[in-house]
Amino acid sequence: MFTPQKRLISLAGLIAAMFANTALAQSQPVAWSPSYGGSCADCDLSGKNLTGWTLNGANYSGARFDYAFMRGVRATAVNLQRANITGADLRGADLTSGRLADAVLNNARMQNVLASGADFSRARMEGANLERAKLIGVNFQGATLLFSRLDTADLSGANCTDAVMDRATLRGAVFNGANLTAVSFTGADLSQASFRDARLPGADLTGVTGAETADFAGACGSLTTRLPANMSLPMCAGAEFDEAD
Repeated sequence: MFTPQKRLISLAGLIAAMFANTALAQSQPVAWSPSYGGSCADCDLSGKNLTGWTLNGANYSGARFDYAFMRGVRATAVNLQRANITGADLRGADLTSGRLADAVLNNARMQNVLASGADFSRARMEGANLERAKLIGVNFQGATLLFSRLDTADLSGANCTDAVMDRATLRGAVFNGANLTAVSFTGADLSQASFRDARLPGADLTGVTGAETADFAGACGSLTTRLPANMSLPMCAGAEFDEAD
């Protein structure tokens, strides 16, 4: 007979199993606490539904999250270096101070992401949608954002040195005080964007649209900065020593 006592024992065993220190994902051991922190380097979570997970401070370097559902994920200071996050749904996620150097986020949906202070250096983000994202002080050095969307995103104080933003849609984006040295904006839409006090030595704005509606007050460039016709910028301090192409 299945007595109430046996039911309690069975329920206790189920709860213990749910909160075990080691779980399995994609046939690989994944160490996590109930908040899914811990370490899961190089594990495969592609296509998984991770909506609402808390990954604060966790180590998922080299992991696969391609086409995963990660809406609203709380992942401050997470380590996602070299992770494959292609096509993932990260809308509304909190990646503040996250480490995403060399990660692949092509075609990722990142609208309304909070990622201030995050490191996306050398990340591949072609076609990523970062509309309305909060990216204050973010590191996009060497990142590829070809065909990305950053409409009304806030990149104030960002380091975008050597980033590629060709054909990107930057309508209403804020780059105030950003370091845009050698950034390629070829063919990008700058309509209503703000570049106040930004540094653009060596930047390429060839073929951009909407520059006449963008705000470049206090911005500066160099001899190697390529600007649209009828547009000029004052020389940045020290930029007079830049070598010509």
